[in-house]
Amino acid sequence: MKHDYLNTIVFILVLSLVFGGVLAGTNAWLRPRIVVNEQIAEKRAVLDAFGLDATGDAQAIAERFDSQIQTETQQDLAIYSWFDTNGSTKGYAVPFSGAGLWGTIRGYLAVSADLKTVLGLTFVEQNETPGLGGRIDEPAFKEQFRNLSIDLAQGFAYGDQLDAITGATSTSRAVLQILNGLLQQTLAEWEVA
Repeated sequence: MKHDYLNTIVFILVLSLVFGGVLAGTNAWLRPRIVVNEQIAEKRAVLDAFGLDATGDAQAIAERFDSQIQTETQQDLAIYSWFDTNGSTKGYAVPFSGAGLWGTIRGYLAVSADLKTVLGLTFVEQNETPGLGGRIDEPAFKEQFRNLSIDLAQGFAYGDQLDAITGATSTSRAVLQILNGLLQQTLAEWEVA
């Protein structure tokens, strides 16, 4: 009887080690591809925030990004500058991150070069309830921010220009809190400088 339990325990341990090793090996083998795909997803998100064409394969995205966007880092914050064909700055995109109802909401906010207008908004990570808070990633929600005037003193508010998502009050509030925090912390500093 004791021998049966010992065999079962040894079998489970060996099986766990084998499958754990397979998973670890697969992760190590795919890590470079995962990193490249994450970089392409970030580039696609920045292009989308600016309202630029974010379609195509990885090479097309990388070429479009490299030809129109310049990345610089200020105080551990990546800032993406969009240049037109004449070399004039058209706008800036800054990453944002904050707490939603169920997890982190992360994305990019693109603003005009004069910091007066939102060019676009895109989300790269959100774990909100599908069909409710998850609707922040739908075009109808994101497009209402495009070409919205920025008032650093008042920030964004739901009402005349912005509609919250019905049934997702906490997520809607979280998005505004994150964006208004970004306006106050980052864009207000740029306007003073």
